[in-house]
Amino acid sequence: MKNINSIRKKEADKYFLRNKDSLSVKDEKIFNLIKINSIKANNILEIGCANGNKLNQYSKLCKSKKSYGVDLSKKAILDGKRRYKDLKLLNISSIEIDKIKVNFDFIICGFFLYHLDRELIFKQFDLIHDKLSKNGLLLIWDFDPLFKHSNKDHNTNKLNTFKMSYDNFLIESGLFEIAYKHKYLTSKVIYRDKKKFKSNSVSLTLFKKIEFKKEYPENI
Repeated sequence: MKNINSIRKKEADKYFLRNKDSLSVKDEKIFNLIKINSIKANNILEIGCANGNKLNQYSKLCKSKKSYGVDLSKKAILDGKRRYKDLKLLNISSIEIDKIKVNFDFIICGFFLYHLDRELIFKQFDLIHDKLSKNGLLLIWDFDPLFKHSNKDHNTNKLNTFKMSYDNFLIESGLFEIAYKHKYLTSKVIYRDKKKFKSNSVSLTLFKKIEFKKEYPENI
């Protein structure tokens, strides 16, 4: 079974219930990134938003007028809708964001890419690029190892993890440039692999959408 099907069927709800208590904790690293880069955004989308607790915090900090969140956990979305009436929370997958008829100044990939099936990775970033406004910002919070590798998920053998750096992948497209990056090591057990190629390197990388023609000068 592909990751996305397994996550939609059971694992998303299990993940939410395991981590529900920690969702209310203020994420200082992302808060600092938003403050350092003076990010203001009329519209925000968080992919992998759980119950929207952190999205609610980001929305206030960025002074967002419309804040959307998507997550595959039905329990998380229902919980969030009860708590945060001003957020637009949707129980859809990351590859269904084209259903949202709004473009965004700021898109946050909230620690889900490492579970995304690799055959969907090009489609995912194509959708993200289309949903970003001109000069929009993309924040990727995910694993950032020295070399790409896969393992079984720490919590279940039903899921594979795919860990890679997205820097060159996006920069070489000519569609994005790095505006800010913070890389760190996490000691959290839930982020560790069961087998070799253990990786606890994580990064917060802020990309800016750019005009690709500037990155492809004519060969004079």
